[in-house]
Amino acid sequence: MLVGMPPPRNPPDRPLPPELSAASSHGYNCRCVARHFGLDPAPYGELPACSLSERQYRKLLVEADKVQDQAKRLAVTRNVAGAQRKYARMREIAHQLDRTDLELAAVSDLATLCYSAGDLRNARQCAEAVLHVFKVSTAAIVHFGQYAEARMIEGSREVAERVLISLATEEGDVAKASELIAGQRRRAAFRKEAGPEQYPPELLDVHGVDELELRIFDVRVQIAAGDFAGARTAIEEILAALDVLAEVDEVRERVMHQQAMARAERARVRQAGGEDADARADLLRLSAQHEGRPLAAKVAIELASDRALAGDFPGAVAAIVSARDELAAAGLTGDVAEASHALGGLLLMVGEVGQARDQFEHAKAIRSANGDVPGLRLLDTALARCAAAEGDWATAEDYATRARESARTSGDWPALLHTDFVAASIGFARGEDPRAVLDLLLPLTLAAAEYRFEFVSPEARTAWARDIAAPTMGMVLALLAQLGERRLTAELIERTCAVGAYTGVEGPSLDLTGTLPSLELAPSTEDDRLPLAALGSVTAALPLRLAPPPVLRWSPSSGTELDRWLGLAAERYRLPRPATEIIETWPAARPGRETFVLRFADAGHTFLSWRTTGDLDTVHTHPIEFALVGTAREFLDAASPTPHEGESVAEAVRRSLGEDAFGGFAGEQRLARVLALNLLPADLVTALRRAAAGGNRPLLRIQPSPSLAGVPWGLLALPDRRADHVLELDEIGTCFDGDERVLDVADVSLLAPAAIPRRPPVADGPPVYLLDPRIPGQSAFGELGSVLGKQDTTSPLIRHLDARLADGPVLPAAARGLDLVRRTDTDRRLLAELLARPCSRLVFVGHVSRVRDEHGAQTALHLSCSADLPGTAAPIGPHRPFTAADLALSEVDTMPARVALIGCASAGDFGLAEPFGVLLAAVAAGAGLVAATVWALPTSAAVPGSDPMSELVIAVDTALAGEDPVTELCAWQRSRLARWREKPEPASSPVFWAPLTCLDATDDGKTWVR
Repeated sequence: MLVGMPPPRNPPDRPLPPELSAASSHGYNCRCVARHFGLDPAPYGELPACSLSERQYRKLLVEADKVQDQAKRLAVTRNVAGAQRKYARMREIAHQLDRTDLELAAVSDLATLCYSAGDLRNARQCAEAVLHVFKVSTAAIVHFGQYAEARMIEGSREVAERVLISLATEEGDVAKASELIAGQRRRAAFRKEAGPEQYPPELLDVHGVDELELRIFDVRVQIAAGDFAGARTAIEEILAALDVLAEVDEVRERVMHQQAMARAERARVRQAGGEDADARADLLRLSAQHEGRPLAAKVAIELASDRALAGDFPGAVAAIVSARDELAAAGLTGDVAEASHALGGLLLMVGEVGQARDQFEHAKAIRSANGDVPGLRLLDTALARCAAAEGDWATAEDYATRARESARTSGDWPALLHTDFVAASIGFARGEDPRAVLDLLLPLTLAAAEYRFEFVSPEARTAWARDIAAPTMGMVLALLAQLGERRLTAELIERTCAVGAYTGVEGPSLDLTGTLPSLELAPSTEDDRLPLAALGSVTAALPLRLAPPPVLRWSPSSGTELDRWLGLAAERYRLPRPATEIIETWPAARPGRETFVLRFADAGHTFLSWRTTGDLDTVHTHPIEFALVGTAREFLDAASPTPHEGESVAEAVRRSLGEDAFGGFAGEQRLARVLALNLLPADLVTALRRAAAGGNRPLLRIQPSPSLAGVPWGLLALPDRRADHVLELDEIGTCFDGDERVLDVADVSLLAPAAIPRRPPVADGPPVYLLDPRIPGQSAFGELGSVLGKQDTTSPLIRHLDARLADGPVLPAAARGLDLVRRTDTDRRLLAELLARPCSRLVFVGHVSRVRDEHGAQTALHLSCSADLPGTAAPIGPHRPFTAADLALSEVDTMPARVALIGCASAGDFGLAEPFGVLLAAVAAGAGLVAATVWALPTSAAVPGSDPMSELVIAVDTALAGEDPVTELCAWQRSRLARWREKPEPASSPVFWAPLTCLDATDDGKTWVR
C-alpha cells in the first residue's frame, strides 16, 4: 500500500539518476512508487515505510510534528541538551516514515542548535549535509515529478544556509557570507512572486520576520567588514521593526529570539566603539529579560570583566563559575569554553598564571572538539602569554607561531596583526635580537595604524587606535629608543601626528539656506546631495571618513626611511596604498630667526620629536614617562577653569582663581615650573636659550598630543638645571635661578597636522564679526548666555569696533560697533552668506563646545541658529549648534586667511582622538592662521571692575589685522606676563590671556585638496 505523499501522476520517463541508486527517499518509498507504475522495483530499493499502514503512518506523522514543536521551544530557551534529544527522536520518525523533508528539517534545526552551543564542527557538518541531501532530493523530485515536495524542503535549505552565513562571517569570509545572503533574498523574492498557490505561508515570510533575520546577518557582515556606523543604524531600525512585530501572536517567540540577537549585536558595536556604558546597558537588559535562562548566564560572563575592573575580583570569578555551570547543564559547550576563556583572562590579569593556563586548556579542549578555529587562535595567543609570563619562551613561541599560521591561513588580517603582536611581544620580552623583533614589530605597527582608517565610524577607529594601534606603537617606540634609531622614531611620531582630515564628501551636501530638504530615504538623483535624513544626528552617521596619512617627505634632501617599512606592511597585511600627493612635514623657515618644530605623540608614554627648520636632518627624540605626563595634567587640571565633572562654571572659575592656581603668583609659578620640568627636555631648553641669545627671538611651533592639548606652552618656566633625584614639591625651586618663561625667549604657535587638506582662502575684503551671538532659548545669564556681558558705547570693545568702522566697512553691515554685538541673526545662514563674499578675517567670540562625544566633527560653535535649521547636531531646546561636520558638509567650504575662534577650549581639537574639530575644519577650509584658546575662558564677570575678555578680543583682532599676528599676539602676552609679575591680582591673571594661541599654517607651503 502506498502511503504518505500522493503518487506522481506520470511515470518517470528517464533512467534512474546515479545519485538515487542508493534507494533515495523523498517523501515516500521509491520502491512503492515504482510498483505503482509497474516498473522494476529492484533499482529503487525498499525502506521501512513500505510496511506501514495509513493509520500508523498518520500517527507517526502527528508525533513528528509534536516533537519538532517541542524541540523548537527548547532551542529558543537554549536548552540544548533537551532539544537535541527531541531532534534525535524526530530523525527516528523521519527514517520510519521515509520522509526526507522531516529529516532535513531536523538536521537543519540541529545545525542551528549546534551553532548556538558553539559546536561549530557539527554545526557545519549538519548544514552541509542538508545542502547535499537537498541536491539529491531535488534530483528525485525531478525524476518522479513530485514538485510539491520541493516546497517542503526549501525551508530547511534556508535554515542550513543561515548557519553557513554565520560561520563564514566569524571566519572573516565576508564575500561568501554576502553571497549566501543575496541568494536567500533572491529565492525569497521568487517565492513571493509565485504566491500562496505555489508555496505555504511559512515560506512566504508574510510578516517579514525572515527578512529581519537576514538583516541581522547583514549587520554581522558589516561588523566583520568594519562598518560599525552602518551596523549601528541598521540595528536600531531592526529593533524598531521587531518591537512592532512583537505584538503579533503568530511570530512572538521568534521575534523575541531575534530581539535578543539584535541587542547582543548592538552591544558588540558599542563595545567596539568604546561606548562601554551603553554596551553594558544592553547586556544588563538582556540579562533581566532572560533571567533564569542560559542567555542570562552568557551575558553574566561578559559583564564579569566590568566587575573585576571595578575591584570585585572574587565576585567576577564567582559569576563566571556559576554561569559556566548553568551553560554546561544546558549543553552549551561553546559558551562553556567562552566562560573558561574569560576566567583564564581574569586570572592571568592578577598574575595567577598556572590557574589561568588550566582554564585556557579547558576552553581549548572544548573548542578543538567543536572545530572553533577562530576560538582556538585566541586560546593559542592566551597560552602564549601564559608561557611568556613564566619565562617558558620555547612554549610561548610554539603557541604564538600556531596562532600566526592560523590567522594567515584564514585571511583574517586583524587577527594576523594581533597574533604577530603577541609574537613580537614575546620576542621583545625575551630579549631576542632587537633587529629581528623590529622586522616583525615595525610593519605590524604601521599596518595597525593604517588599518584604523578602514573603519567607517569614529567610535570604531578610536577603539581600534586605543586597544590595538597604541600598544604596538608604544612597544616599537621603546624598541627604537633601545636601538638608538632617532630618525625612525621621529618619522613614526610625525606620521602619527599627520592624521587629522575627514574626507568622503565630493561637494556640499548640507543646505544652509534655511529650507529643510525633504526627508527622502535615498540620495537625490538630481544633484547628488544627501538628504538630511541620511546625515542623522551623530558623527557616526555622517558621510565623513578619516583619511590615512599621505606620503610624507622628511626634508628637501631626503624622503622618509619609513617608506620601505610601509611597503612591507602593505605586502604582509594586504593593506591598500593609494597614490597620494607627497606632503612636506616641516614649515618654511622664517628669515633671520630659528624655527623649532615639536611634535608629541601618545603611545602609553608620550614621545617628543623636535628639530629646527635650519637643520631638518638633525633630530632629537625623547620619551616622556606616563607618570610625568600624568603629574603635569593633574596640576594643570587643578588650575584650569575648565569645569570638572559635577562642577558648575562658577565653581570652576573660583577654583582657578584660587591662590594655589592662577589667582596667586606663587601658585601659578609652581604650575609653570612643574609643567616645564615634566615636559621640556634639557636639550630643547638649551637650544632655545642659545637661539634667543643671537638677538632674534626663535619661533616654537608645537603639535601637541591629546594628553597635552591644554598646555599653555608660552607660560612654561625654563629650568636652569635638572635634579638628580625625584623632587618633592617644595624642592622644585632649586632647579630655577629666576622666572624665565618660554614667552620670554620665544614666540609660540601651534602646528597643523601635515595631513590636513588646505583650500586657498577667500579673496581679501572687509572683516567679519560674529560677536557674542544671542542663542535661542538662552538667557544672557544662562549656561549659553552672554560671554562679553553688557556692553555700551563707552566700553573698550565697542570703542575698538567703532574705530574699525571708521576705517572702512565691516560684515555684517553695521552703523556702529554696538550693532555688531549680541545680534539675533548671526546664524549659519548669515555665516554662509558672509563667507561667500571677499573678507580679510573672521572674528568669532562666543560659546564653543563638544556637543556629542569625543570626535572632532561634533565640536561646535553656538551661533544664533534655531532648531529648525538643518545640521548634524541634535538640538538643545530651540537651538541647533553649528558643528565642524556642518562646516565640512555645507557650502561654507572656504574661510578667510585669518580666523579667530574665541570660546571655551576652541583649540581643543588636539585633545580629541580624531582632531578634526572647528579649529582644523577652519584650516581645511582655507584659514592660514586661527587664533583660539586651549581652555574654557572665564567671562569678565569673574573680576568686577575689569574687562579682560574684551582686552583679549581687541588684542586678537588687532593682531589679525597686522602683518605678523603670531609675533604681535606673543608680544601682547609678554606684556600681560610683565603686568602679572608686577601686580599679581585676579584681573591680570594668566587664566584670561595664557590660553590664547595661534595655529599658524601660513608658511606650511601647502594648498591642496584631497
